[in-house]
Amino acid sequence: MSKRRRWADKEAKSLGVGRICKSTESSFTGLRRWEAFVFLYQMLEEYGTHLVEAAWNHQITLLLSPPFSLGNTINSCNGEIHLNQMETIEETCEWLAVLLERGFCHDNPQVRCIIMQSFLALEWTDHGSSMNSMPEDFILGPFIQGLDDPVHHKDFGVKGVYSSCAIKAAAKFLSQYTSYMNERKHIAFLVNLSSVSKKHSFGRAGLMCLAECIASAAFGFLKHNDHEAELCFDAYPDKIRVKSEPENPLHNDKADLLDVLRFILECCKQHFNHNYRHQVCEKILAAADSVMSSLDIPLEMLFHFISSLPREYTDYGGSLRCKVKKWLLKCDEAELLKCIGGFHKNFISCHLPVDSLIYDDDDLAAWGSEAKRWTRVLFLVIEEEEHLDPIIACIQNHGSNICKQNNLDWLPVKFLILVSSLVQELQVIKDRTADHHLRRMKTETEIPGMVDSPSFVKETIIFEKFTKLLFSLLAEVVLYTKSSCSIFWSTMVDQDGILPGSITGRLGGPSQRRLSSSVGTSVLQAVTSLKTLASVLRWCVQNGRDDAPLNFSLTFLWNFCWKVIASSTCKSETEDEISVAAYEALVYILKDLASVFSLSLDLLMKTDSSSPSDADREPVLDTFLSTFIGNINNLVAGGNLARTRRAILMNWKWSCIESLLTMPNYALRDGVHVKGGSFYFSDTIIRWIFGDLVESLENAGEVSVLPMLRSVRLAMELFASGRMGSVVSSCKGINTQMMWQLVHSSWILHVSCKKRRVAPIAALLSSVLHYSVFGDEGMHETDNAPGPLKWFVEKILEEGTKSPRTIRLAALHLTGLWLANPITIKFYMKELKLLTLYGSVAFDEDFEAEVAENHDAKNEVSLLSKSFDPELTEEFINTELYARVSVAVMFDKLAEMAELVSSMGENTNRLAAMASGKMFLLELLNFVVNDKDLAKELYKKYSAIHRRKVRAWQMICVLSRFVDQENVEKVTSSLHISIYRNNFPSVRQYMETFAIQIYLKFPLLVGQQLVPMLRNYNLRPQALSSYVFIAANIILHSKEEIQSRNLDELLPPIIPLLTSHHHTLRGFTQILVYHVLQKLLPASDCWSSSTMSLEKRCFEDLKFYLEQNSDCARLRVSMDGYIDAFDPMKSVLPAGIFTNRVEELEFECVPATLLDRVIDFLNDTREDLRCSMAKDAASIKNEGFRTDDDGKCTEMLNSNGGELLIQLPNDISCDFQRKISFPRHEMQDMASTSFWDNKSSYKSLLDIENEDQLFDNLLHSRSMAMNKLRAGRQQIILVASLIDRIPNLAGLARTCEVFRAAGLAVADKNILKDKQFQLISVTAEKWVPVVEVPERSLKIFLENKKKEGFALFGLEQTANSIPLDRCLFPTKTVLVLGREKEGIPVEIIHMLDACVEIPQLGVVRSLNVHVSGAIALWEYTRQRISH
Repeated sequence: MSKRRRWADKEAKSLGVGRICKSTESSFTGLRRWEAFVFLYQMLEEYGTHLVEAAWNHQITLLLSPPFSLGNTINSCNGEIHLNQMETIEETCEWLAVLLERGFCHDNPQVRCIIMQSFLALEWTDHGSSMNSMPEDFILGPFIQGLDDPVHHKDFGVKGVYSSCAIKAAAKFLSQYTSYMNERKHIAFLVNLSSVSKKHSFGRAGLMCLAECIASAAFGFLKHNDHEAELCFDAYPDKIRVKSEPENPLHNDKADLLDVLRFILECCKQHFNHNYRHQVCEKILAAADSVMSSLDIPLEMLFHFISSLPREYTDYGGSLRCKVKKWLLKCDEAELLKCIGGFHKNFISCHLPVDSLIYDDDDLAAWGSEAKRWTRVLFLVIEEEEHLDPIIACIQNHGSNICKQNNLDWLPVKFLILVSSLVQELQVIKDRTADHHLRRMKTETEIPGMVDSPSFVKETIIFEKFTKLLFSLLAEVVLYTKSSCSIFWSTMVDQDGILPGSITGRLGGPSQRRLSSSVGTSVLQAVTSLKTLASVLRWCVQNGRDDAPLNFSLTFLWNFCWKVIASSTCKSETEDEISVAAYEALVYILKDLASVFSLSLDLLMKTDSSSPSDADREPVLDTFLSTFIGNINNLVAGGNLARTRRAILMNWKWSCIESLLTMPNYALRDGVHVKGGSFYFSDTIIRWIFGDLVESLENAGEVSVLPMLRSVRLAMELFASGRMGSVVSSCKGINTQMMWQLVHSSWILHVSCKKRRVAPIAALLSSVLHYSVFGDEGMHETDNAPGPLKWFVEKILEEGTKSPRTIRLAALHLTGLWLANPITIKFYMKELKLLTLYGSVAFDEDFEAEVAENHDAKNEVSLLSKSFDPELTEEFINTELYARVSVAVMFDKLAEMAELVSSMGENTNRLAAMASGKMFLLELLNFVVNDKDLAKELYKKYSAIHRRKVRAWQMICVLSRFVDQENVEKVTSSLHISIYRNNFPSVRQYMETFAIQIYLKFPLLVGQQLVPMLRNYNLRPQALSSYVFIAANIILHSKEEIQSRNLDELLPPIIPLLTSHHHTLRGFTQILVYHVLQKLLPASDCWSSSTMSLEKRCFEDLKFYLEQNSDCARLRVSMDGYIDAFDPMKSVLPAGIFTNRVEELEFECVPATLLDRVIDFLNDTREDLRCSMAKDAASIKNEGFRTDDDGKCTEMLNSNGGELLIQLPNDISCDFQRKISFPRHEMQDMASTSFWDNKSSYKSLLDIENEDQLFDNLLHSRSMAMNKLRAGRQQIILVASLIDRIPNLAGLARTCEVFRAAGLAVADKNILKDKQFQLISVTAEKWVPVVEVPERSLKIFLENKKKEGFALFGLEQTANSIPLDRCLFPTKTVLVLGREKEGIPVEIIHMLDACVEIPQLGVVRSLNVHVSGAIALWEYTRQRISH
């Protein structure tokens, strides 16, 4: 056995459990397995981690060791027969599952981790097929749920790797566990395994582990059953239809499995990290691919599963698109296409009950979701454009008869929904394909297998086919839409219709239309037709050439818009509700018309010319906008609508205004301008809209926030473009008063939003902090008071300290604005300092996922000011570190701009860039020198002060390029003050880098400042180490023309430090001096004194010594590559500061410093030296020891002094740590009554035929042994009722148990349940009697004990106290301990028989109360032992 197993063997014997079986034994009976089981069980119940770690794996191995019987066996002993139920592997695994379940739920996380590792590390191949004997209930219950414990996944998520050793081992185990199952059982197991996600809420690591286990279990069946799998897959096309067949239960099981897998995909969406979800989706898709084909399951369930996969993974360019297509098409492709191609027929023409002629918004939403799922799968499986011909022909056939189907209202509506879904999917494909091809053109190399490579020609053909189809449908859709829109103008609407019960009885939830069922159905029909017509028109305009149908459709839609906004005010709630529906349709129409506004411009001007206004002078959109706003405001103020419906109407209002304000941008994008020198808007209408927006911002609903903020941004852009006279007529721009109103309303809006979503925050920043006004100094400061923009920035950053994503987005936008307008930086020194000192490297996965997946968030972030270092932005944007990264990048770019002053001449921005950098540098230096916290020399490592110091000096390094002749004296003065102070090496390295940069830039200062500092040998060793590092790097990196001068000035004062008494400074200097000599002192072959000067010979010998000395060489090797990799120029750049040298660092991106490495090396060396000296001392001490042949210790007398010596065993290395020792007489007593050794007990064992009785007998024997252990206690009671600190009480409990005190008295027994107490006491409270004696009852307790014959002693320093070494304790003793500070009260001292004090030799007045009690208790025990 190994040393650990021998240790465990002796440990088990000392506990009275029995010996641990050795692996060399040939027979392992059920009795031996019971012995191992009880030992394992008691490990979990009674003992700490030391025994579990030592013996668990070994005992588990013995528990599973063969041979096993094929069934229950009947054993005979002395003629008596008994049934042994631990002879088979199945029974053993059932009891093993009991142990593991208790272990997975153990209170100690280290024990849980050890037991899980032990189970996963079992080599089941060594135990035959025993893996299959593990109960399935255990696998699906305690095992999978135990894997959700984070303690098993400590490295999960580090560096973006979402895996762990436990996940890999669990996946391997389940792959083997399912390898010998038949297909039916295998599918059922996978269903049950996946269903655990519905019963148990998994964390991130647990859900990933479950996905890995499902994938491995699914693949395990194929891996070991290749032949059956091939037969199964070959059979799919012939025997499996689209829908599940009741006669084939296996298909039902697969459908259930896919449904549960879809649930797991939905669960992973609550975890926002993009890479994490991708990995989960990939594993679930692999599991589905392993056990089923797309034709094994109902079509609708297949659509649901595919739609659960995030679109970015399955759309063009998606990382899982190829895998999804491969899975879908691995069966009979023709059969699958036939099934999918026939879906639209069933969708449009399926028979519905009579009452289905009435439908509501929920029905439309369900139909829309179903159609979207179909279109998504359709374009996934289509490989050739010919596959679309049957579908296109069928849709064209239905579309030609759309107007003839008014008797069945739901048929044309479902058809329009299907067409609308097709248009949306085509638009997504077009956008994704364009982006994908753009990325491919920009990327020179592409990772194979990650993305598919769609054919641009094929997609163009598909677009042409559908464009032709939609053109053919356009006229028919217009006619149907015109017919269905009659509901909006009808005067025959039923005003007294009864509202559906779903509306009148609804409490909460989204607002519903307050219309009768029949009117609501007609309204939905009209809105759906208008929405479909607008989307079809937009697609045809963007992809078609035939203008006649387009003009007809455009005319109809614009006439509809004019008719809606010009309609008179309604007089009833029903009419107003119909008007709300008309404005809802207007939202979809205007959004699509805006994108094709260039085609609508002439038509709109003609429509506008028919109005009473003068078309030649009136801006194009003024009349429409004014009429729209006036009409919708009247509708809101009419009083007929419910409050929730008014909120809905306001949302439609702002969405329409946003679309109208974007129309000029689309026209200018297409190169279309207004004819006749007219404009799109007037200054008056834009100011009206701006005022309306500002007034409404404070009360904006959550849904309206984005449209309103976008409208504000568009209005600001129109003000800016109006000053150039291209869009708005007679524009005066925006003034300070308007900005004050905007910032106040915007701030109230921001504060009222409880959820900090990315899109609203980014929209707020880009709208209020608009580029068109940020360059105006009056917006930042007026009469030495903050202007509106400065006030808003202060508020945003102050709130941003509590909202990480707010401050990150604000930093991104503000630094871009400051860089574009450096003249404004002078107003924001305080804010720049806040951004510099803010942040950690904690990741915000929600932010990354929201930007990646939410279209609004992605679009709004893209509209913020762009960063000039996209690599750093991409790396840090989802971390709190980004605030100062963006500031560092900004000043780096400003430094480049300022450096152009000398080469390209002066201008306002370059001068402002230089001035702002110098101002902020001096501000930061003054701050680090004079701030109360940053000037501290004593602070904890990784504390808030430590972090702030690092952040400040990182930014100062970036600002080093702004040092010039004007400020260099102030800068170096602050620098030397900071270097002199005590700081951690992680802070000092940035000071050193900053100093190197300055002295390389100003070489004359080397002799004036640096040399005197080096010669001041009374400086602190830490400061001298910094100056040595600075001087060495100046020598190494200075220009050739001044390098020799720097060597002459700086090397002489460094050489004496090689003899420093301070070991760190000495070792640090040795490394640097060696590098300097190696680089600048060439090797010489001539050692003759006649040809070499004394000085050079000294340096040659010094270099030779540093090179050849083994200790110096080892020190150098440990620093290998560090100095050579250090580049002072790159180290002051943002990329060098935040991403240099060591990628895995987590503390503020700080690399390990050279001084840190030297200190670590010297500490390790010193520890090795101490160990070596200890071994030498032990060897010398043990020279006189002798060992008997049997290896036992013997006693002998030293010949010199007769002193008793103890001889050690033969093999000292085999000694072990024994936590519990029984007295010899108790060991003999236990041996005589042992359950295992007593013959009568063993005979009784043969009569036991039930395993529960056997188990109870084992536990009873152990409890008897432990009761005897408790009985032999010393008669001393420690009274700790005056002590209130938990660590002291827990330590005393442990001490009482070790020395077997009769009891411990505490003030409150509830303290035993405290986690801190239990952690320190290590279960001692279970073995020592603890009695509750409150402080108010202490006198009564002591009086009672005195009556019982106990002597009362107090551990206190009094005038008459007895030294502990002279005190003789009676057998029955009560020892009272005092309070931590005050000691024992006077009234208690007067009750005591005597006071005892511990003799002291030091200056400190007293010992800790726990230590004092332990010393006194040991003295009492020593006296009892000696007697």
